[in-house]
Amino acid sequence: MNNKTKIIYLLTFVLITGCAISTHYIHEGGQKYPAISPDEVKIYTSNKIDARYEVIGSIAADNVGDGDAAMTALKKEAASIGANAVIDVKLTKLASTVSRTGLSGVAVRVLEE
Repeated sequence: MNNKTKIIYLLTFVLITGCAISTHYIHEGGQKYPAISPDEVKIYTSNKIDARYEVIGSIAADNVGDGDAAMTALKKEAASIGANAVIDVKLTKLASTVSRTGLSGVAVRVLEE
């Protein structure tokens, strides 16, 4: 096996096993707000919350391991676009050579009354 092949295998392994991925998509007409602290982001598994809110966009995070790391990544991504809540959160588990946890939902800005 030559060095180039070894490097490709190593990079593939690192990408599959060690990467945390988070992303967002601002919906058409959605507004990106100034970043806030991830500690201010609330998580809801339902899309029915007892507050008025404005949809910012879709959001997702995927991480190696359990849900805690994925939750931290989801909150950090939401906070980066000024979302103070993520609603309709869904959990995805992938167990292969490495256990991965994914979370996705709708990033919203809860409006103060």
